[in-house]
Amino acid sequence: MKTEKKIKQVRNQYIILILAMVFVMNNVSAQKQLLLTKGSYLVLRGNVALVTNNAAINNNGTIVPGIATFYFTGNSDTALSYVTGTSITTCTNLTVNKSSYGVAIKSSVHVTNVLKMMAGNLYPDSALTLISDSNNTARLASVPATCFINGKTIVQRYIPAHRAWRLLTAPVTSSNNIYNAWQNGGVYTPGIGTLITVPSPVTGDGMDAGINSNYSMKAFNQNTQSLVNVINTKSNNISPTNNGSADNAGYFIFVRGDRTAATVGNPNLTALPLINTTLSSAGNLQTQTQTFAAAQVAGQYSLIGNPYASPVDFNNVSRSNVIKRFYVWDPTLNVVGGYVALDDITNSGTFSKSVAASKQTNEIQSGQAFFVQTLSTGAASVTFNENSKSTTSNTRVFRPQNAVGSLVTNLYLLNQDSSTVLADGTLAEFDDQFDSAVNWQDANKISNVNEAISLLRDNKSLAIERRPVIASNDTLFLKVANQTARSYQLELIASNIAQPNLTGILKDNYLGTSTPLNMNGAATLVNYNVVSGDAASAASNRFMIVFNNTSPLPVTFINVSASKVDAGINVKWTVTNEVNIKAYDIERSIDGKNFNKIGNTKAINNNLSSITYNWLDENHQNGNSYYRIKSIAADGSFQYSQVVEVVKNTTTDNISVYPTLVVDKLINIEFNNQPSGVYKINLFTVSGQMIYSKEITVAGSNYTQSIMLPASLAKGTYEVNITKEGSAAITEKIIIQ
Repeated sequence: MKTEKKIKQVRNQYIILILAMVFVMNNVSAQKQLLLTKGSYLVLRGNVALVTNNAAINNNGTIVPGIATFYFTGNSDTALSYVTGTSITTCTNLTVNKSSYGVAIKSSVHVTNVLKMMAGNLYPDSALTLISDSNNTARLASVPATCFINGKTIVQRYIPAHRAWRLLTAPVTSSNNIYNAWQNGGVYTPGIGTLITVPSPVTGDGMDAGINSNYSMKAFNQNTQSLVNVINTKSNNISPTNNGSADNAGYFIFVRGDRTAATVGNPNLTALPLINTTLSSAGNLQTQTQTFAAAQVAGQYSLIGNPYASPVDFNNVSRSNVIKRFYVWDPTLNVVGGYVALDDITNSGTFSKSVAASKQTNEIQSGQAFFVQTLSTGAASVTFNENSKSTTSNTRVFRPQNAVGSLVTNLYLLNQDSSTVLADGTLAEFDDQFDSAVNWQDANKISNVNEAISLLRDNKSLAIERRPVIASNDTLFLKVANQTARSYQLELIASNIAQPNLTGILKDNYLGTSTPLNMNGAATLVNYNVVSGDAASAASNRFMIVFNNTSPLPVTFINVSASKVDAGINVKWTVTNEVNIKAYDIERSIDGKNFNKIGNTKAINNNLSSITYNWLDENHQNGNSYYRIKSIAADGSFQYSQVVEVVKNTTTDNISVYPTLVVDKLINIEFNNQPSGVYKINLFTVSGQMIYSKEITVAGSNYTQSIMLPASLAKGTYEVNITKEGSAAITEKIIIQ
């Protein structure tokens, strides 16, 4: 009986299924409207055009829009041409093409893709919403000068779940205030609005209280060239002015998620909830020419918000005394985001990026704000027109015929599981059209919250440095700021800079090592550590890149190891592509930084696929020692291998683990004058999690056991714990590279 009753209820509903490409409602019914009663469905399948000619839509049921376009035509005024009803009318595309008068939005209408004005006017009356979600952000297409949108529209900006700073705006004028817009009027609604905090809010200022939090929203003061805290969101509107031209402002805001109280805390706490949210603002959509006044001093910055509810292509933005360059904040970088500079100073249509791996393009999205830089002292401005708008994300399909040479340097956070997080990046470009001196062709670096990498020249930090084509002894000076005690990875990607006999070397001034660069194509990866308590390991000038016109170093180090034998320490290295190598120097250090030559061996140079060398250090002292190999070519050029570590005990009765700097997942455990029996070897992470265990049997008082750790073991610091029943446990730290 229940089933039969349900069927009868469905039969009593009205279901209109439209499959045609064009469905025209021309003066529909006596009331000239398409009426959907409660319980009725209008289902649009495929790319349907639902044309409403001199008629209205009265929606009290449910519309399933598919990918349809709601198309209003005719010459009637809003007394006949409108949308009304008790239900939300959701349409993928909404087009107004009225030969006269316009369309009124009298009840909630949601546009999920494109709002298009072809002819006639639109009256949103605060009932029209441009939807933004995880799939898409609705946009307003180019508006003809003869069309008007009179009244307020609600514009959304979806923010994915990631606690980070962002440069945001709202593309409207005559807006509501920040409190009612982005703070949702102080009301908690899941997935809507965000918290804007200050350390100690004052009643009536609209600010949210934060625990151990700083100011989470900042505006930009163009006169002082600094970000200033927003301390009252009720007295400040999203668009500070309502002149109808360039009224919206850009803001630097830390978005934790929605207004869930649990998200408040130190911005760097990653254990707090990660929540999607959508920010909304209501105001008049800005159309036609929008001109922003920029700073009038050479080199100064201006923060500008995209004025349109649409992506814009910076190629099509007019600039007066402003460099064709803009800076955005990429929230996906590092922990809370970082700045990325993009420019096209050659006006080729192709933009260079300071952080090559950033997903930012020359397309500036709806709701996105950005910095521009003034070229020379004097009046400056940036002007947007309807033809600045873009319909889709711009992809790099073409490139200049004579490509500029470049070297991208990306800085990654290197985690214990070998995963990486892009922290920041920088770009060097080489062409004879560029000057060697620092000038407007170079993009200054804007400081990040976390780690920041830049190129240093004439005491200026640069996000993008441009120089003439590389010559012998050219040097790029890297500056890495805000480093902490952890592991990092440098990725260097060279393009179009290879020259006959030109070599590039990354020098580590802390370790004293040199790493050859691949000069065109494959990335060169260099891992390094910043050591707690060792300021030199975190020095901002630790790395530099040196170019020389010499023959390429004709050898590749495959593996280097050092292990204890009865007579001392056996140093072993394997090389390939060995051509014109004269000799190898063996160097030793007691601190891993300062190395001395302790031996030399001649190269074989028989051009085998690989060659292995052994050298015995008979004069090894007690304690830790570090080894590296220096290959010396016939022309005097040289390169270094990686550094390996080995430990020799200072006492005769103990258990030791070596090497503590593990390269190939192989460790040795040496038992000196220890009782025979079964020993348990456990490997722990620094947080105390046991991830490997093995039992070994020690047959004599002096015994060495080699253990191959799992190949899947991530890089990082671990503790080796050795126990035997009835004996005290031994624990030693190792670092797996």
